[in-house]
Amino acid sequence: MEWVFYLMVSVVLYVYMGYPVLMKALSFGKRPAVREINGFPSVTLIIAAHNEEKVIGGKIENVLSGDFPKDKLQVIVASDASTDGTNEIVRAYSGKGVELYDQKEHKGKSAALNHIVGNLARGEIVIFNDSTTILEKDAISNICRHFSNEDVGAAAARLIFRKTSASAIAGNHGLYWRYEEFIRKMEGRAGYLPFVSGAFYAIRKGLYTRVPADMPDDSVSPLGVYRQGRAVAYAEDSLAYETGAKDPSGEFRVKTRGIIRELTSIYHFRDLLNPLKYPVLSLVLVSHRLLRWSVPFFLIVIFMDSLYLRGHLLYGIFLWTQVIFYLIALYGLMSRRNIRVASMASYFSLVNTAALWAIIRFLCGERKSTWRPER
Repeated sequence: MEWVFYLMVSVVLYVYMGYPVLMKALSFGKRPAVREINGFPSVTLIIAAHNEEKVIGGKIENVLSGDFPKDKLQVIVASDASTDGTNEIVRAYSGKGVELYDQKEHKGKSAALNHIVGNLARGEIVIFNDSTTILEKDAISNICRHFSNEDVGAAAARLIFRKTSASAIAGNHGLYWRYEEFIRKMEGRAGYLPFVSGAFYAIRKGLYTRVPADMPDDSVSPLGVYRQGRAVAYAEDSLAYETGAKDPSGEFRVKTRGIIRELTSIYHFRDLLNPLKYPVLSLVLVSHRLLRWSVPFFLIVIFMDSLYLRGHLLYGIFLWTQVIFYLIALYGLMSRRNIRVASMASYFSLVNTAALWAIIRFLCGERKSTWRPER
């Protein structure tokens, strides 16, 4: 049983520490190959919305206030069966060139994006943007510059989470994302960034892969790009701002739903897991996704092993360390006070519990095709 204990601990340490160090080494000395371009490509920017009357007006204003040439920018709001005032607000901007695609049935974001890219989009580059994501003035211009490199098929922006609540969840989502962002930056520099944030990213229209209803576009698009022999760039100079869920239950639902959908997409693109054909890409997919999501199973084995071996001093200490950690995490979830150590422990536990629940539901055959705002 001792070898199992050390194996599980080693895997967890690799996931959270070893893999980031490995990507740092693979990306050493590499920077995005961005060249100055003479004129911008035509762009279609799609704003995904479902009952977003509180924010959609401000979102449209945010896009229109950017420095990207308006004569090369097509803005379409994809309204997925909104039942509030979203559509009426969007129609008020028709005089400024903003178009509305009103998807009458609640089929999900993927169905709306597929229709728009296949039938309405006129741009060479298609940008996907959430209605709650605020862009810097030069964000669209900067992300488009990365397409001056013909090897680049898609580009991910740098997403910054703003803390708008005093809750531990809101604060530590941002902390977690900074860690995640560092890894994505290293993956991008190394040339292997298989996942992007659906809040704001871009892709060449000709490389767009139709997204099945039960998969997220922000994993299907980059994986489809790699399957077609192109790369995904990390646009560090293209900044966008977002807010996370305000409470633990909302964050849990977001994480669970996201992992189920990403597991579905990885299974769909399982040929990319072939280490003989895609040695580094398969390593990234296994390390950053499959092993990361499997951590809760490893933690359970570590706890049970520690319990079994508790008669030895070392394992007894390790057992009580885990017990204290999880008690602190429980306190962090139940307390209204934002104590850094407790809130970090609670967020770590919440994320891994969501991963555990998502994998169980995925293996039981559950799939997700629609969404609702968690704000």
